[in-house]
Amino acid sequence: MGKINRKFFGLSQYKAPFSYELAGKHFRILMDDGRDFSLRFLDGKTLQWAENGKPYVQDSYQCLKGDDTTYLVHTRPACGNGQFCYNWVLDLEQRLVTLDFLEQRYEEGFDRLVRNTPFFGAIDVPGFPLPTIRHHLSARMAGEHIFWHYNPGMSLQHIYHAPHVIRASTGDGKTPEETMRGRLKDLLESPDPAVRADAEKVIESFRERAKYYPIYEEPCFHVWIKENLNLFCFAEEIMCRRSPNHDQGGGGILLLQDIERLVDVGLCFNVDEYYMVTAFGVGNEDGDPEFDNYPSPYEEEWKILTSMPSIHWEIPEE
Repeated sequence: MGKINRKFFGLSQYKAPFSYELAGKHFRILMDDGRDFSLRFLDGKTLQWAENGKPYVQDSYQCLKGDDTTYLVHTRPACGNGQFCYNWVLDLEQRLVTLDFLEQRYEEGFDRLVRNTPFFGAIDVPGFPLPTIRHHLSARMAGEHIFWHYNPGMSLQHIYHAPHVIRASTGDGKTPEETMRGRLKDLLESPDPAVRADAEKVIESFRERAKYYPIYEEPCFHVWIKENLNLFCFAEEIMCRRSPNHDQGGGGILLLQDIERLVDVGLCFNVDEYYMVTAFGVGNEDGDPEFDNYPSPYEEEWKILTSMPSIHWEIPEE
């Protein structure tokens, strides 16, 4: 063991099992922007899909369940050469669909940035009218504080500061360096000097980041899926734009959250790195005055952010 396995050190180690329940099912999906998709789930790992009458192509997929009738399906089409992926929320109860289109390296000079755009539609069933309602952007989570636990040694408080703004903290009063030292304790005490050196590099990175990125604040969106389900996504664009050489941040997470049971499933992403995760949450009704009241140091960045196009869209009244 010469280096930290970041994938399993981070969020994915305790992921719930994949769901294979869509195997053998076919859906015709009509998007509100005019696109017409056909999805054929051949088995638990293989998907055939086509758009607007084009020939079917075959790709692998991964699937996690949000509740008994709602699925999050992640696929990276081979035709995209790894530069984009589709994340489908298939809501079979309401016959509704949200498609999160994720594309990387979309802006010159910011190779780490990943852009997420939600699109809405419905599942067509012959003989039945198309649903008239849709999933939609939502502000209902604004003001909520939830500690999400991804593994026994890692939890993070999501502060849904505003409909399009997430802040985050550990909630334990420790500095980022202190928190990271706690998570890396075993590696920092490893008998292998290469492992200790790699862990110290992580600590140094956190120390340097605080100089140009004093508070964790990033753009996000929330989509109302149903009463108990919320689709949430953020990307670390401010961190990327502020970092020297734009070599930090850029990634993010897409979560299908059960806001009644406080469990979620989703996708953690960065350039060329994608893996599925799950977590359980604990609400913080007292809030976090230190972070809630901290004035944003990023007013200029908010004028030019591009990784979340939907932060510029109107949120419908609920």
